[in-house]
Amino acid sequence: MSEAGNTLHGGRLLDAAETWQIPRADWLDVSTGIAPWSWPVGDVPGEVWARLPEADDGLMPVAAAYYGVSPERLVAVPGSQFAIQTLPALRRPGRVGVPSVGYREHARAWARAGHTLVYYDTPAALVDQVAQLDHAVVLAPNNPLGDMPDTDQLRALAATLGPGRLIVDAAFMDCVDAPPALPASAIVLRSVGKFFGLAGIRLGFVCGPPDALAPLDEAVQPWGVAHPARWIGRRALADTAWQIDQRARIHDGQAWLRDVLAAAQGARIVSGGLFVTALFQNETPAPRWHAALARQGILTRLGDDNRWLRVGLAPHAARARLLAGVQRAGVYPQGR
Repeated sequence: MSEAGNTLHGGRLLDAAETWQIPRADWLDVSTGIAPWSWPVGDVPGEVWARLPEADDGLMPVAAAYYGVSPERLVAVPGSQFAIQTLPALRRPGRVGVPSVGYREHARAWARAGHTLVYYDTPAALVDQVAQLDHAVVLAPNNPLGDMPDTDQLRALAATLGPGRLIVDAAFMDCVDAPPALPASAIVLRSVGKFFGLAGIRLGFVCGPPDALAPLDEAVQPWGVAHPARWIGRRALADTAWQIDQRARIHDGQAWLRDVLAAAQGARIVSGGLFVTALFQNETPAPRWHAALARQGILTRLGDDNRWLRVGLAPHAARARLLAGVQRAGVYPQGR
């Protein structure tokens, strides 16, 4: 499996507008796993834009409380993607387990840093392979498959690999009802952008043993996270009432979308909180559905292997359009 070239991500509206000759403003973008309901930022003070950020601005204690860790086990980063790209280069090259289907930036980053990629299909399969590995990457939940490792699997992986060698990408875990317990020795990646609908501020956190995080902390200092991101992030992470409402919105949106796609012809439907994915046995249906929706100005995420189509949550105002688009795209069997 080659990792050459650039991975195509969701949210590429300018490219879609040019490809399909539909103005950018006319698109319904459900190609990402970012919540369509954003935490209300409001007015940001002028000094936040004018001054450099300071480490003791109150962000880290609030983030530590939100993630349930002590502040010394936490590093703020400019988006979890920064950690994905940086961590492999801070490790001695070795054999690393990565999911055969999952967020491909992990595999690209580890390969670029000189590591040998060993692909696995499921968390259970990784447990069987882990004794031959130096590092392992687990997605909790997997994007786009939606599957989640359980507590026992994570503990077994962490115990075999040792401190700082199990990487858990928990970017979509905020809206999981009963998440697994995360081993204290693991390095855990968290995203503010997805659950809070604030992808543009580029803010994430990495949790783990302080010794294992020290090189990453050094890489992000002194001002790696922008002052506006820190200012907004501190307030969003502390807004527990909004978070409760957001989880309700996400659960409702996911249930609605699963129902819309449940009768899709020839597809197995899975979900990961902020997205629902249709999985196929061959490479024909997903590109056809993707194109049929795109011709209507509805942007979805086509899988890199053309065997899956991921659809993000739609706000209430866009649901009628999405449902009509799915019906016109020929997704359902005839007669439904």
